[in-house]
Amino acid sequence: MLSNMKHWMLIILAIVAAGCSVKNNEGSFAVSGKLKNVKDGYMILFFKSNPDGSTATIAVDTLKNGCFEFTAPAEKGVQYHILAPHIGIFPSMSLDFYAEPGVEVEIYGKDYLTRNWEVQNAGKDQKIYQSYFEEVADIFKDLQLLELECRRDGRSLDYLRLNKPYHAKIDSIRLDWLKRHRKVSEPWMDIMLATAKSAAFSKDKASLNELQQIWKKVAPQHKDSPKGKQVSTVLYPDGEPLKAGDTFPYGTEAYDLEDNMHSLSEFKGKNMLLYFGSYSCAPCRVAKKELTAIVNSDKCPVEVIGFNLDTKASWKAGSGKNPVPWHDFNDLKGSYGFNKRFETLGIPTFVIVSKEGKILDIWAGHRDGIISERLDAVL
Repeated sequence: MLSNMKHWMLIILAIVAAGCSVKNNEGSFAVSGKLKNVKDGYMILFFKSNPDGSTATIAVDTLKNGCFEFTAPAEKGVQYHILAPHIGIFPSMSLDFYAEPGVEVEIYGKDYLTRNWEVQNAGKDQKIYQSYFEEVADIFKDLQLLELECRRDGRSLDYLRLNKPYHAKIDSIRLDWLKRHRKVSEPWMDIMLATAKSAAFSKDKASLNELQQIWKKVAPQHKDSPKGKQVSTVLYPDGEPLKAGDTFPYGTEAYDLEDNMHSLSEFKGKNMLLYFGSYSCAPCRVAKKELTAIVNSDKCPVEVIGFNLDTKASWKAGSGKNPVPWHDFNDLKGSYGFNKRFETLGIPTFVIVSKEGKILDIWAGHRDGIISERLDAVL
């Protein structure tokens, strides 16, 4: 009898153990979770963030015997997430992790604080991510406890105000981590993107400047990746800085004096001279005389496109009094528009673009004859 009881006990233990483990196929990975001090019956959501920023649900399981399990294809550039969508019981934050083909990821939790559940056996990228998360784990724990307390007391709106110092500290640690870890990886890109988004949202110009300095040293193949393009868009809403030798961004748009929108793609296949100036700028007024002479000559080698940096009212008033013989545009962003991408000091600024779409020359300032000299040197 005792022998039979031992036999059945071993079978039951094997079934329970099997409920917390799952095998994976080649090219996929498995996730098995084991939670303590958490009631059964709660839904556990498994989803992913794709490299292009979109998210997609992978699977849903229900916590049973403290266990949940999933299997999924291992995809490059993807961050995976576990979330218990029972707001107020669990915090609204997900557990974030990375996985590689063939691994059996193990997740352990001892409470309802999802973000701080432990991830084991996930692979190299997870180790990199973990090196960052260990520095912010205690802050996230306090943040989750604050959220649950506020929701329990019916003070959800207070949480939106009270969480700001926590996020500011997390942002500071993330930025410091990025400075110390310059080798680019999938976790590094995700941390960079999250830090950039937070700095842009809070309009933290100092942090944005530091992030831009870090980003300048990142290799082109990383910048050209789906995540890299997202980072560039956040750090440079109007595009990354441009220099001689770069491909010209023909997608740039601006208004004419009749409020019609134009794309610079209208000038593809033509040599262009871009002029950035203002009616209040004395050197710009002098430069216009040389520009006018070039445009009115029989052998004008370029299509001249003017970008006025004044306000809409000042631009229209000035152009009404002193019309120019070239395309007179304004992107209505002042000194923070398209001209900012060329990183020159002051105006007038000039940019020469070849008919093949390459930026040939960029300079700021004016003296007599300089426009013709620079055009002759590169065309």
